Amino acid sequence: MPTPPANQDATPKVTRTRFAATELGTRERIMAAVMAESALALSINATLGRHVPRVHLFADSSRIDNDLAQLTNLSPYKLNGQKAHSMVLGLLFNMTVHESYDWFLLAKDSTYINPFVLLRMIDTMNWNEPVVMGEAAEDGSGRCRLDTGMLLSNPAMQILLKQRNICNLITSPTDDDQLAFEKCIQAATNLTCKTLHQGIRYEVWRGAERADSPAAHDSIEDWKHSKAFSRALAVPRLLSDADASALHDYFVRVEMQRADREISKMEAELSRLAEDEARETGEAISWPPALPPYAKPPNRYQVPTWEYFTMTEIFRSEPNQNVRRLEGKDFDDVAEVVVAARQQVETEEPELEFVQLRNGYRVFDPRRGMDYMIDLTYRKTVNEMLEMENQGDGDGEAVHEESLKEIVVERRVHVSRMIASTQLMNQAPYVKEDTDVTVVIPVAIENEVLPARKLLARQARLCLSPTEETRKTRMVVAVFPEVDTRSVTAISNDMEELKRRCKRSLLETDVLSVRLAASTAGQGTVAAAALDDAVDRYGANTIYLLLSPHADVQKEFYDRARINTIKHYQVFFPVPFVEYHPTISGMEMTEKEEKETSTSQAREAALSRLRDGVEPKRKRALIVQKDHGRFDSQDFSCFAVYGVDYVAARAKLGPSDRRNDLIAAFLGQDAIHVLRAVEPTLRIRYHKRHCDMESVDTDDIARCLESKKENVAAKDQLAKLLFHEK
Repeated sequence: MPTPPANQDATPKVTRTRFAATELGTRERIMAAVMAESALALSINATLGRHVPRVHLFADSSRIDNDLAQLTNLSPYKLNGQKAHSMVLGLLFNMTVHESYDWFLLAKDSTYINPFVLLRMIDTMNWNEPVVMGEAAEDGSGRCRLDTGMLLSNPAMQILLKQRNICNLITSPTDDDQLAFEKCIQAATNLTCKTLHQGIRYEVWRGAERADSPAAHDSIEDWKHSKAFSRALAVPRLLSDADASALHDYFVRVEMQRADREISKMEAELSRLAEDEARETGEAISWPPALPPYAKPPNRYQVPTWEYFTMTEIFRSEPNQNVRRLEGKDFDDVAEVVVAARQQVETEEPELEFVQLRNGYRVFDPRRGMDYMIDLTYRKTVNEMLEMENQGDGDGEAVHEESLKEIVVERRVHVSRMIASTQLMNQAPYVKEDTDVTVVIPVAIENEVLPARKLLARQARLCLSPTEETRKTRMVVAVFPEVDTRSVTAISNDMEELKRRCKRSLLETDVLSVRLAASTAGQGTVAAAALDDAVDRYGANTIYLLLSPHADVQKEFYDRARINTIKHYQVFFPVPFVEYHPTISGMEMTEKEEKETSTSQAREAALSRLRDGVEPKRKRALIVQKDHGRFDSQDFSCFAVYGVDYVAARAKLGPSDRRNDLIAAFLGQDAIHVLRAVEPTLRIRYHKRHCDMESVDTDDIARCLESKKENVAAKDQLAKLLFHEK
């Protein structure tokens, strides 16, 4: 505990380490230190670096060419009359790597190291005792050969770096660098080279060392028939980067075959264990193997929500609507599942007569797919023996009669729709946060001028942040012919003022004049016309962010638009927070006015303003809260897209097609994905929304009408407005 200064609180405070790994003593598994002497170092760095946590190269500065100089993990040194081991060990000590890794591999760049065998070795052996593994020298001195690689444990490396100064006393000026390095490691650690340690052998393949042998890449076809070659850790004496690449390709194929064999073996073992468990417990084998059965949540916080359905309706877990008609893709899904369930039942019991679907439930599991529970009602005819007593002249006599009776039978069937057509991505697309963004704000009618100017004022306030913005942003307002010239002048003045305030932010401003008549087009057509002119003017190699003039954004939204928009791969359609009608939601009143006004007075005043058609005025700040608005998943008015992707998708829409939004242009494409995500930093102010009933797409009209209806107010707010509270 450090002693506090005199002018501070004398209570001692514990100084904690910066990283948890340092405090817990957690280390990486292995580091490879490669002696770079030629261009082969590039190949070793590329092949080994993909699998080992860290590869670091050490090279004499006189041997570094332009290609080696580009590597960021290269440490150059000057000999100045010393041996190479003195400089390398000094650099390793200064880098303090001996505190961060369990194992250390020392090798020359002319030696290929099989990373798969290496990782399996260090995962099997214990690192907590000093050991030096490798191939022993032929002279019987007990030292390891550097040209075939050396594997040192953490304690051995600690001793080596601590006693490295001994090396200057035992090396001879006539020794070459490799021999001096080998003697240094043996003298400083006082350890004998081990070829076998804890049952693990250090395998070296020497097929390339014969003088008359061809190059390694020409000999692989002959070597691959030897089992010793497939399990070799080191292959020395490489001649070119073609040798290293060919060896790595071969060992990758060997590792893939090994992984396939292990997977097949594991699948067979899982099937056997599942059958044994099913016999012991009496339960059916779960599908797929090794996955938890359906409908069993991992804990009480992750309980899945089942959707109930019949053949006509489906009950969803939604905040504003719980029951919907079963139609479209949902109807096709349910019909197919019911047919599959009926086939299962009627195959086992053909005497049953189907009556109806009684209940149905479904839930989606990302690991299993869609699971269903289907309750079916059947009718079954059975023979019933009736015993009657016949009273005649004599004694009573029993008479047996046979009658038919129908009974109702219930059957429950579990159905699973497996996930199909899955695809593994080899690598994630590369995304940068410093991409230029062009923000396009279409202003089609006069009523959108004031909201657009408020959005520009909001942008001006964002520019006053103390941090300097180095990324380029361009604000473009697309003005249509129906906007008054005085309003255009006011917007131009606002843009000039915005540019003056945002000098530190590399902000550009511009006003575009669009020729399309907004009165003859929908909102989607207006957006398309604005983007068409913007892409033609500023090029197709930048991100275009289309914003509604009624939008209210925060600075973080631009960063998310940059990250989530990927060229030739993904467009970003955020789900905005849409404001309710301020009069109905109570945002026209301040908190003080709300407390002083009774509920009945507030209700009558709100109804009066609604009847008179008074434009609502907002007196409170819009925050993301359930009484102020909702996240509208049907709103596609704002999106971010690269110009080249927009041009490719624009061809799907006709030049005069009337649309309410542009989401249809990006649907049904194999190359472009649509990302939808809830975005709290994007908010849409309340405005009177118009749906173009002449749109070419009926789904487009239905989507707009549903969004318009749901964004008026919450159900409880409408109830308080329409009904008297008792």
